[in-house]
Amino acid sequence: MPPEEPDRGRSHMSGRGIARVFVGAAFIAVAVSCGGGSDSADSVVDASAPVTDAPVVTDAPVTEPPTTEPAVIAWETIDAPADCMCADGSPFSYHVREADPTKVMFFLEGGGACFTGAMCAPDSTTYKKVIDPAPGEGATGIFDFDNPDNPFADYSFVYVPYCTGDVHSGNTTKDYGDGVVVQHKGFVNASTAMATLIERFPSATDIVVAGSSAGAFTTPLFAGVVADELTAAKVSVIADSGGAIPDAIAAVTSNWGTIDSLPDWPEFVDVTPAMITPAYSFIKTAEHNPAIRFLRHDFAYDNVLSSFARMAGISPDGLVDVMRTGEASIEATGVPVAAWVSPGDAHTILGRADFYTEELNGVRFLDWLLAFLEGTPLADNYCVDCAG
Repeated sequence: MPPEEPDRGRSHMSGRGIARVFVGAAFIAVAVSCGGGSDSADSVVDASAPVTDAPVVTDAPVTEPPTTEPAVIAWETIDAPADCMCADGSPFSYHVREADPTKVMFFLEGGGACFTGAMCAPDSTTYKKVIDPAPGEGATGIFDFDNPDNPFADYSFVYVPYCTGDVHSGNTTKDYGDGVVVQHKGFVNASTAMATLIERFPSATDIVVAGSSAGAFTTPLFAGVVADELTAAKVSVIADSGGAIPDAIAAVTSNWGTIDSLPDWPEFVDVTPAMITPAYSFIKTAEHNPAIRFLRHDFAYDNVLSSFARMAGISPDGLVDVMRTGEASIEATGVPVAAWVSPGDAHTILGRADFYTEELNGVRFLDWLLAFLEGTPLADNYCVDCAG
């Protein structure tokens, strides 16, 4: 799947170990100042004295009332340990925003995928290879922290960039031949960022694990990991534009070493690479921890995922069937999934301005999402005229 614009070894749960990262948080405070004041004096006129110019009278300075601006919460970029890296072996880093320590979002960025020599070549455009800076001024969607309607404005964030072509599930070095050697270390990278969340926010009571496109694939797994560690927290999953990833992805997970990334849960004892479909991670995570709640948002004719689906022999007209089939297979095991399918061919919602305005069948997406987060989910919402 071609890369979309980002929305802006095993650990203790696998064999590689999660790195623990300790870096102090940076905050920028806005200073408040005020000033003013004047002196006055009486004068006596001596009639015998020579006449002089009248004294100049000036207005007293005006004292402006003090102003208070909200503190700007800075993003902190953390350089990861040496075993974390991008596809080309370059260093990996991730971003942390420390706000309310009890509410935290773990966000997995999207950006395509690669699993052949041609797709993974240095000049390929099918996946994202570089690390973007943290969302800054002008960011939209959930990263617009000045928007009063943003339900995540006061959340702390751990933002995981994507540069490995393995949908954040990789844990291997893959030689594709002809000099194309790729470090599929997406799971190692994200696990290091998750270790930081666990260390920085031990008192978290509300954790949302969200991901867009390629970032949606492993959201259930990381939700299970953090729920194991921070047992007092309510954990929710938001999988954004991942529902149209076909089951055929299981056939390429061996290139990424995904099976070596899976947590050490009893639910994965007999797993094989062919079993690692998008629905599988939802099902097994829910078996491991039934308290975790799941939400999916997709577009019926997603212009990015449709290109990946074509490789599996699925036309864009069949994407909704892929979404509905995946949802049905999850719910057949007794796992509820809140599902929303919008019309049109857009890709992802969390990082777009449409996050605040999207409406379907008389229901605003933001209201539907809030109901889910509050534990009172509304009915699934599907487009009728899906062409948009």
